[in-house]
Amino acid sequence: MRTFLAVAAAKGWELHQMDVHNAFLHGELDEEVYMQMPLGFASPTPGKVCRLRKSLYGLRQAPKCWFAKLAAAQTSYGFKQSYSDYSLFTYEAQHIQLNVLVYVDGLIISGNDGMVV
Repeated sequence: MRTFLAVAAAKGWELHQMDVHNAFLHGELDEEVYMQMPLGFASPTPGKVCRLRKSLYGLRQAPKCWFAKLAAAQTSYGFKQSYSDYSLFTYEAQHIQLNVLVYVDGLIISGNDGMVV
C-alpha cells in the first residue's frame, strides 16, 4: 500500500478511497456449507439446517469468495491483475492509466486522468 501511495504522490495523481460495506455478502460459495437455523426461525421439522449459497460475515470463505468475484469483474472490464501483488489491478488504454488496489473490503483508486478516476 505504501508503494502504491508513493507512486501516486510522485506522479501527482488523485487518490480515491472506497469502502464496500457489505463486501463479504457478495461472494458465491464454491463448496457446500451448512448452518443451523437462525434464532427465531421456526421449522416444521426439528433438526433441519440451512444450505448457504452466498457467503456470510464470519464465514472463513467469505473474503476469498468476495475477492474472486471482484477480480473476475475487474478483468472482464479490461484490468490486468499484477503477478507480483494479486491485490493490484491496472488498466491502460491510449493515454489513460488507472490503478486499483484492493485491501480487505476497500479499494484505493488512482490514475493519470481525473475524469476517469
